[in-house]
Amino acid sequence: MCRDLKKSRFMHLSIVALSFLTMCGVSLTLALADSPREARTRYGLASGTGPLNTLLINGQSTTPKIAGNSALFLQKIAESRDTDVVLLTSVGGQACNAQYSILQVTPNGIKTPTPFFGNCSTAKPSISGSKITLKFPRNIGKYVTTPAEVDVYDLTTGILTKNGKTIPAACKLDDGVCQG
Repeated sequence: MCRDLKKSRFMHLSIVALSFLTMCGVSLTLALADSPREARTRYGLASGTGPLNTLLINGQSTTPKIAGNSALFLQKIAESRDTDVVLLTSVGGQACNAQYSILQVTPNGIKTPTPFFGNCSTAKPSISGSKITLKFPRNIGKYVTTPAEVDVYDLTTGILTKNGKTIPAACKLDDGVCQG
């Protein structure tokens, strides 16, 4: 009987330990998903924590390199066929709160991101069909005043518009880096 009691206690402790490890694993996964500097895509973890706020996919630098100003935040906003769409936010300083870029992550890597755009105020994306829209209110700041702006990116065509006018859809590289 004593032997059965010991066996029962051992099994109970094993179940408690396994439950604890499982709960910790879930909370760690949730913590990773909640970080504003990371976004989980179907092709791995995208992170804005590389050297000088550069983008990493599964811990590896991207080509081209993409860098935020004082930080690079990421948010997966859509899936389209075999492409995951990630909104990049380059966090600025006192003169410019944020600028945005849209990145497509595919099984073969990333496509060249859009240039960083916006009027330095913050906006949330809205998605309708294959179009991603960001509406920026007029920005009246201490260092800069910019008019309201509406930017639309069409995933199907790759066309980026600012207030209805087409602008270059590929980020201009500065020494091989798409700068935010």
